[in-house]
Amino acid sequence: MIVAMSLVWIGGPSSVYITSFAALTPKKNDTWRCVSEKCISTMGNESRTTPYPCEYVQADEDGNVDLVFGPEDIEWTEMKHTSFAVEFDVYCDVGPRKMKKTLISSMYFPGALIGLILGGYLFDNVGRRATAMVTIISSFLVHLSAVFCHDFNFLLAIRFFQGFLEFITTTAIIILQLELVSNKYRNLINGLGGLFWAFGYPIVSAIGYLIPSWNYMYVAAAVLGLVTRLNLFFFARESPRFYLVKRDPKSAKESFKFLESLTTANLDLEHTKIVDEGKTESRTQNLGQQLKDLIRYPSLLKETFLVTFLWFCIAMFFYGFNFGWGEIVPDLYIGYVVSGCGESIAFFVVVPLIQKTGRRRAMMILHMLASLIFLLAIPEVEIGGGWSLESICCLFGVTFVAGCFTGIYLMTGEVAPNSHRGFMYGVGSGAARIGSFIGPYIFNNLKPVTHRAVPFGGLAIISFLCALAAFLLVETGDKEMICVAADVETRRKGYKYRL
Repeated sequence: MIVAMSLVWIGGPSSVYITSFAALTPKKNDTWRCVSEKCISTMGNESRTTPYPCEYVQADEDGNVDLVFGPEDIEWTEMKHTSFAVEFDVYCDVGPRKMKKTLISSMYFPGALIGLILGGYLFDNVGRRATAMVTIISSFLVHLSAVFCHDFNFLLAIRFFQGFLEFITTTAIIILQLELVSNKYRNLINGLGGLFWAFGYPIVSAIGYLIPSWNYMYVAAAVLGLVTRLNLFFFARESPRFYLVKRDPKSAKESFKFLESLTTANLDLEHTKIVDEGKTESRTQNLGQQLKDLIRYPSLLKETFLVTFLWFCIAMFFYGFNFGWGEIVPDLYIGYVVSGCGESIAFFVVVPLIQKTGRRRAMMILHMLASLIFLLAIPEVEIGGGWSLESICCLFGVTFVAGCFTGIYLMTGEVAPNSHRGFMYGVGSGAARIGSFIGPYIFNNLKPVTHRAVPFGGLAIISFLCALAAFLLVETGDKEMICVAADVETRRKGYKYRL
């Protein structure tokens, strides 16, 4: 059951990155022809490859440069796929068009940020599973609505609600998984989520390549997301840890009983006492109490801040890579497939690394390697065939950053007590959505207008600071999950930092 829940991650890349394939840009050697009187009177009505429409510009009286011909004036005759970049006139880097195209990709993350703020409350007060069940169905319907989308603002709304619902779903499920397995298997189960996510890259590349209509690419993503998540409705129950914090030991035991039915265990639950039950007898679980705990327990505040900082930076690196493959490597499809291979390698490297060195040390090593890769990417060295030192470094870099993502998902679940797990995931992953929004602008928009050392050098420094933040966290690999905020202070007593 726990492994089956990891299937939720397969549909993740299709939801996030389908926009990259739905927004394919016509190339300079693609054929086009005029379809409006304005265009025909100027260029004639025969098919042509030159001039490239993006190069056909004019300036107004104030000196503002704009295209002569819009999407209503021309038709691309050899494009194998429809594209919202063409339909909404955002494929040329003239005026604000490139910024608008990047906005469509990045709008996913403001939605995710708001969704995770709400999700943090829902996870700890309504339940992990109940929340995920509602958002799975809602996300399916939002993706389907793209069939009717022929408006720029409508697509922005779809992207916003995709992010809003998808990250509530995946975060709820990862919390469920981590709470339902023992410390011995938590690292492996968490890593499987990253591996299944990597499997989603060739699937989204296939969807983008095989489906000719950009609207129906979203439909394929909707079906994939629903199919890979249906097991949650039939083969999962709410976490006993959630019921314990809600002061409902009876429901906690019923959840244990369901889990028992999936195994060969024979537990006497009627006469079993839950050890942590007394810690929650006088506690009211709500957002106000969680915020008060941050003030009352400095160690909880410190660890929440460090985790949040790591989430922000890792997401900035990760989505900067994955929304930038069109700029980084010569072929978009190859970029995503190779990225999936890199993230699959990350699973086979990171899970043993975490097991061998511990959570903190693994995160420190991965961030230092990512920092080195960013520095190596600064020199402008062409290799040939459209490949460069930068593109090779980035393919290695996404492997290290994917490993960091695996690590922060695991550490957040183990650092946070039961009473604050949804809250910490909501705040941390919410901050990550701000980083996710910024990342594509760094890779796609900042790099062309500054010296290439500015973005890559800055990212290297930030990655080094992430290694320092990981050092300041407590090692959790040799400890069981804790129940309430007071346990965080107990865990910190006498703790010594070691490299």
